[in-house]
Amino acid sequence: MKSHNQGRQDFLQWINELTECDYPKVELLSDGIGYCQIIDALHPGAIYLSKLNFMARFPDEYTKNLKVLDDAFSKLKIDKVVPIDKLSKCKFQDNMTFLQWMYNYASKVNPFVKNYRGYQRRLEAFEKQHHGRYTQMSAHLIPNTEFLKFKQTDIDGRTFLKVESTKAQQAEEAIKELEIDIKNKMDYNWKLIYALDDLQYQRDVLYGLLTKIDQCVQKSNDPAAIKMHNVIMEEPIDFSEK
Repeated sequence: MKSHNQGRQDFLQWINELTECDYPKVELLSDGIGYCQIIDALHPGAIYLSKLNFMARFPDEYTKNLKVLDDAFSKLKIDKVVPIDKLSKCKFQDNMTFLQWMYNYASKVNPFVKNYRGYQRRLEAFEKQHHGRYTQMSAHLIPNTEFLKFKQTDIDGRTFLKVESTKAQQAEEAIKELEIDIKNKMDYNWKLIYALDDLQYQRDVLYGLLTKIDQCVQKSNDPAAIKMHNVIMEEPIDFSEK
């Protein structure tokens, strides 16, 4: 099937099936992992997956992953510029355009690539990075059982949890992180409200004092009093017309 006859869900299903990922939307491809694994599937050994950040959450982290992809393109002499700045910003159109290009490239190089165990490749790289410490990669890098060719993998004597329980645990941790983030932001907002109330109180006190001083100096013909009145009534520079 030609790429122009396919929609976003077709391309998304293609990359999820090939790499054994679970990207729910095209924008998340900005992390660069899926793109890198397409190259890993087509050109084994051409890209170093252990250099990737499988827990990337922010554009600057996505940029580093996409730089690994760009280096692989240069190594393979692929005549295509990886638009790192655009892809890392999680915009749908930029990632959709690049995904279409990746699909067309894969169709030309090896349209029948099979037996690429994308999840196992990620686990091996992830294990190498963390040296046996139990931690988890991003949720969309844990495959849906629909695309999973195996239930659990044993690497260096360590058995990884089943996908279902891993995803559930990641969801719980994500909820906890959101709850903590919301609480911190609410606490910060309350601090801002208290600070604003305090500033308004100080403003009212100072305004009251200046009003009393001005009322006193208006009753005097003393040059110093007149000068003080002029200072009080002077328009602040910030509010003056330029």
